[in-house]
Amino acid sequence: MAVRLKDIAQATGVSISTVSRILNGVGNHKPSDPTYQRVVQTAREMGYMADVPAKLKTLSGENGTSVLSIGCVLTSEHETFISPFFSSLLAAIQNSLAQLDELQKYRLSVMNMMDPSFPFFLESTSLDCGIMLGRTRLENINLLKNKIPNLVYAGVNSIGDDFDEVLCDAYRAAHCAIEYLIRLGHKKIGYLGSTQQKYQVFNEHRYQGYLDALRDAGLSVNDSWVIDTPLTTPGGYASMQEMMNRGRLPTAIFCGNDSVALGVIKALGEHAIAVPDDLSIIGFDNIEMSAYSHPALTTIAIPTKELGRIAVKVMFDKIKTGRNYPIKVYLPFSLVERESCASPPQR
Repeated sequence: MAVRLKDIAQATGVSISTVSRILNGVGNHKPSDPTYQRVVQTAREMGYMADVPAKLKTLSGENGTSVLSIGCVLTSEHETFISPFFSSLLAAIQNSLAQLDELQKYRLSVMNMMDPSFPFFLESTSLDCGIMLGRTRLENINLLKNKIPNLVYAGVNSIGDDFDEVLCDAYRAAHCAIEYLIRLGHKKIGYLGSTQQKYQVFNEHRYQGYLDALRDAGLSVNDSWVIDTPLTTPGGYASMQEMMNRGRLPTAIFCGNDSVALGVIKALGEHAIAVPDDLSIIGFDNIEMSAYSHPALTTIAIPTKELGRIAVKVMFDKIKTGRNYPIKVYLPFSLVERESCASPPQR
């Protein structure tokens, strides 16, 4: 469960507003104040991810060196710090920042846009630069662009031509996954992931890759084999249960990420449907757990460490050069063949 300002306030014996002011670098509390130190120490011990204080343009480091204020914003409603993909990407960003010799002093604030305190944080914080992670609505994207200078998007779903982006193209990766299933002989292929029907996000392109790959191969889309699914293991489990309740199943399913695929495999196992003998499953991300599932998951590997590392470089390039044009960096994906896909059963 995510640590809330209320939890820190209860643990320290101060008000929620005092905790918020200290953690967001506003108000009159100084680092030497006992209350300030108690709140900061408690927040760190409890795992509160937003580093403090955040309003850093008015602060200086040791020996008068400047402190650079960096924001890392997770925007997705269903994928947060607990997501294996985002936790890996965030770790890569943090490691890359720690290895920068040119940067003597920086402060990284990791924020979740879905946190109720985020609007206050954004209004009261002065950031020098930032990295955006995840899928969200267009109005949220525009808000971050207007509030955070030198902003870079790192992920798999492109936002647009006017944005610095470090990408591993989800559209092409999804298209590749479907082409692989077709080469195995599958013609009845389902999809469990975001379809933009139930959960409206602007930067999501996997479903379109699925649709175009089927149509390019002259295959039709069966709506009963498509379910708008949150990209979580419980989401995959629930959607697979729903698909089974609808009746006849496809011979293969593309899942929006590996977490969904793991939930799907569990649901099928409970109904004695064997993977891949009865139904093939392919995932997306290549999280660590995918190699240890039963059966081991065939998936599309995304280079999360490189996404984070290069996003940091692109962000600093914009700070240094002051360029007024966007940079796009495309990283390659790869197909990882394991045990969850096979030719369709002969029925």
